[in-house]
Amino acid sequence: MKNGSLHDHFFGSTKGRLTCPVRQKIALGTARGLAYLHYGAQPAIIHRDIKASNILLDDMFEARVADFGLAKFALEGMTHLSTRVAGTMGYIAPEYALYGQLTDRSDVYSFGVVLHELLSRKKAFTMSDENQPSVLADWVWSLVKNEKALDIIEGGMPELGSPEVMEKYVLIAVLCSHPELQCRPSMDQVVKMLETDISVPSIPDRSIPTVAIDEIDRSIRNLDSGCQKGRTSSGSKLEVPHKLSSK
Repeated sequence: MKNGSLHDHFFGSTKGRLTCPVRQKIALGTARGLAYLHYGAQPAIIHRDIKASNILLDDMFEARVADFGLAKFALEGMTHLSTRVAGTMGYIAPEYALYGQLTDRSDVYSFGVVLHELLSRKKAFTMSDENQPSVLADWVWSLVKNEKALDIIEGGMPELGSPEVMEKYVLIAVLCSHPELQCRPSMDQVVKMLETDISVPSIPDRSIPTVAIDEIDRSIRNLDSGCQKGRTSSGSKLEVPHKLSSK
């Protein structure tokens, strides 16, 4: 693609800053692409690896969802797939990372993280010098919870939209990246929220049990120590065996 990937523009060698209207265009294009995979394709497709480097941009900055190497078909009548975990740290939904349960809402979570990146120009996942993990979705939630949603927006973003519009985008991203899958909207609903004046539903508080948070933390630490050699700027790959099943 002429304009490379979203990752190239935010974290790579591509110079220049994307304007707010272009970022909104990329968000809507990505959402429409995922909505098609989930509801237009037959059978439906779950991408499994939505991230900034898999969002390609053409000469008009239209977004194209790329790299279907990890994609799974969602067979009719199946509530979820129980499969080996694959994807990139920072973008993987908690229920999938912990239990291998894959649904279309797993892609919704990843989209929410990409939207966080579009708004903040911060990476989905980083490790501090003290080897402490930092998850972008958690940082965003902490600001929103303290009524500081606009603090998420990258400083100096060209052609910045109104505070009301920017806050709406932040809230959509937070809703999509909610740790509880039943709280996330469908991609069809996301498209409607992005392209119309429809209000964003109230965002339920996060209620992940402490044990789950501890498990995630331990998993991240273990994966990080085992993936040092293969880490890139966009994260590390996960591969954990699981079986295919249905409810």
